[in-house]
Amino acid sequence: MKIVKRISDNVVLFAGDSLAIEQNAVTGDGWSFSRIDVTTLTVEDVDSVPPYFIGGGWTYSDGIWAPTETGDQYMLPAKRAAKIAELEAARVAVGFANIVHDGKIWKADSSAWQLISQILSVGSVPEGFYWRDVAGMQHYMTYTDLQALGAAIFQRAFSADVNLQTKKAAVIAAETAAEIDSIAW
Repeated sequence: MKIVKRISDNVVLFAGDSLAIEQNAVTGDGWSFSRIDVTTLTVEDVDSVPPYFIGGGWTYSDGIWAPTETGDQYMLPAKRAAKIAELEAARVAVGFANIVHDGKIWKADSSAWQLISQILSVGSVPEGFYWRDVAGMQHYMTYTDLQALGAAIFQRAFSADVNLQTKKAAVIAAETAAEIDSIAW
């Protein structure tokens, strides 16, 4: 892969497999661009271009790619969407992960949520009621015990959702791709 960049600021203007600078034009497979001062340009070989590459949107110097303001603006919508999807997946994973409560590890997947909700909606549990931990062991529980487990699961999911809203706001407010990339769960 070849790139054509300005010597003065290392901004990459073109990328392609067959680029060349001729007397008064930059050429590629089946095209040429002649409204440019070719004395201000250089051609370099690179292994690849970065994701979201756009001519004028990146600089390249000493093997390092960096987005320009144009590059940031071009890639921000896609980066925002990808980061928000990543954060939402993390929130779901936290909400449905096994939970440690009362010294035991319990399932907290969607089936467990539904079952706990159904049982708690009745308002009581029968004598001898038990709930199974992730290993399948029976643990006798009162209605209050089951409420506490349900509350622990809910509180963790709610905290994860609050964290998600904070992170999404940061993603939306980010002005560069680097700022978006720096936001982690």
